[in-house]
Order: sequence, then structure tokens, then C-alpha cells
Amino acid sequence: MPLVSPLLLLTVLYYAAAIQSISKDQYPLRSGCSETDALVGSLPAGSEVQVKFSLALGGAPCYLVSATLDGKVVEGYVHADGLADPQQIERERKAAPAVVSTGGPPPPPPPPVRTPAQMTHPDVERALDLLRRNQPAEALAILEALLKKYPNHPDLLALAGHAAYRSDRMVDALDYWRKSLDLKPDMELEQAYVAARREASADQSTQRKFGTRFVLRYDGAVADSATATAIISLLEQEFSRLTAQLGCRSDERIVTIVQSREAYLRSTAAAPWSAGAYDGKIRVPLVEANQITPQIRKTFAHELVHACLANIGPWPTWFHEGMAQKFSGDFLSPEKRALLESAGKAGKLPKFSEMGRDWSVLPGAGAALAYDYSLLGVELFLQYHSAFGVRNLLNNPGQLPRITADLDRRIRDQ
Repeated sequence: MPLVSPLLLLTVLYYAAAIQSISKDQYPLRSGCSETDALVGSLPAGSEVQVKFSLALGGAPCYLVSATLDGKVVEGYVHADGLADPQQIERERKAAPAVVSTGGPPPPPPPPVRTPAQMTHPDVERALDLLRRNQPAEALAILEALLKKYPNHPDLLALAGHAAYRSDRMVDALDYWRKSLDLKPDMELEQAYVAARREASADQSTQRKFGTRFVLRYDGAVADSATATAIISLLEQEFSRLTAQLGCRSDERIVTIVQSREAYLRSTAAAPWSAGAYDGKIRVPLVEANQITPQIRKTFAHELVHACLANIGPWPTWFHEGMAQKFSGDFLSPEKRALLESAGKAGKLPKFSEMGRDWSVLPGAGAALAYDYSLLGVELFLQYHSAFGVRNLLNNPGQLPRITADLDRRIRDQ
């Protein structure tokens, strides 16, 4: 998570590409929200801009927008007084649905797990259940046995590709998906196939090491054998710690991929500020070859929390990210917490129930602020609901809406 000045108050208001027009002629488009930030350009009155994200600096709304200047698309920040109808942004934000995510910014996901059409078979149901319980290797074994009997069933091939992808058998996944698409075109599957091909072409992590609960696939150019062994040991230690604290489980080895920063960004399409990702596999770039820094250890722990929560059930993004930070060792400084609490009391923060979107679209500063706010939510949970307990909540996910409503109330009434 990138660092950001504590003077920047979070207001994650909107990031759904609203169209606005500029109300003042030659309105400055800047590289940041401050009047001292560099000038990107000047926008003529009536220019259309696409609003991507909103935050507040000292209480004044400020928006990240994209616009066309001299035939080129540029991005920058404008204030509310430069927009024709800034109230529209708040109206559309309130009307927008929340989205549940199971981790940090993932690459494009495989297609949805669907029951193969026109096929009723107990082994299919077993495979689907295993996929839901994050046991793709066992599911794949069942599906491959079925494919010997039904080799040209497109939906069965698509499901086998899904299980192979999640089992880190990319060659098999691409083969199954290509055969399925040849038999039956499917837009979602085609998108997954293209994304998986891109991922495979960018990923140079071909060497493997096995631990008790992990299989590590790594790029020998960034991690030698000794470093890979140390990473396996680190993962096992962190998983044992998190199991004691959160009740994590792993029915199959968790695939962990270590690669260069460049390969990580190319293969995952993650946001530039991302330091790691979990999408069914843990993905962490090593900035310096063979260097396991304290920050890298924290990143592994962060992604392990995501893996742990994903194996337990679906959780909203703010809870995922707040838990991942808290149980990897992060905490809010008194200054940041005071600023966030002040903003909450003034009604300038969204409800936690509105923080369920995919954060991969956020710019770096907005992402850092969203992470801080999610960490505050988990810290408040631990402060006011310690008697209920984290493990009890993870075993009773139906209690989260009630707790979230209480946290929203405390943010505004403290």
C-alpha cells in the first residue's frame, strides 16, 4: 500500500465514470488537488470530462477526471466549482450497487463456474462443490475422468479449464478453453482465454518448490533455490500464525507465484500501486532479486489473509483489505485516525456498506486512503466488538451487516 500524506482526508465518493461538463472557461486541470500542483492543461467552458474518482482535501471536493485536449486524452484533477453539476456525482454514487470482492486487485477472472448444460451427473456436482471449497485440483481429477466419456461437451471442457486454471495448470486450461470455444462460442470464456494467454506469455516463473501447504512457482532470475526455500518457510510460518488467529484452512496447497515487478504487472494487469494480489493464487513481485525484506514478508502475510478469508466465504472489499492490513501488522497512526474520525463525524466519509467495489480502478492516492479507511473499520470492530471476536464473526458471516451498521453509526456519532 503506498504511503500518503495524513493531510489528505478520504472521501471515496464516486468512481464510475460520470460525464460532466466544465462550467468555467480555461479551468485549470492539475496533476493533484492542490493549487500548487503542476498544470496539466486548461479546459474550455462546456468541455466534457469523465469523472473517475472523488476525494476531499480540507473539506473541498476534488475530482480525478479525463478529458480530450488538442486531440489527446489527458487526466488531472478539478474542483467542484469547475463542474456544471457536481451534485449529480453524489446522486449517482448513492444509486450505484455495491460489488463484493475477495481480495486485492486481481487479473481478469475466469468465467463463472456453471453447471454444464444438458448434463446431470453426480460427479459434476461433486466437482462444482470442490471448486466452491477451493479444491480445484481434486475437482479437475473428477472432470478429466468425465471428459474421457464426454470429450466433446463444451461446458464440461470450460469447467475443466476453470479447474485447471485455478490449479495452476495453465497449458491445460488454455487447451480445454480453446476446445470449448471451438465447439461453442462464449464471450465470457473468450475474454478469460485471451487474458490467460496474456498472463502465460508474460509469466517467466517456471521453477517450483513444494511445502506442506504451499507450492511455490518462481522466476529463477529473481529468486534462487535458497531464496525459494526461505519463502516457503516464511509462508508456512505465517499460515500457522494466521490459522491460530483466524481459523484458516487449506484443503489443497496454495499456489504462490514470485516474479519480477515487470512480469507481475504484465501478467496480472494489476494497478501500478499494487504490491501483491490474490485471485485464487498468491502473486508477489520481488523488487530486488533474492531479497526477502520485512516489507516483502508483510506483503506475503497480507495476501495470505486474503487467501484465508476467501477459503472461508465471500466478504466485502473493505473487510478483506482491513483484515489483511491488520493481521499483517499494519496500524493507523494517531494522526491518520484522528483525521479520519473527524471526517466521519462531519459526514464526509462513505458508509462501509458502500465500500464493496473493486479497488483496482482507484488511483494511487485514492487507493491508499481507501485502505486507511478499511483499516479503521477493522480497528473499530476489534475495539467495540472484541467480545464477539474475529473467529466468531468468520464462522457467522451473517452477523457482518449488523456489525457494519454499528461501525457506520460510530463513525458518525463519535
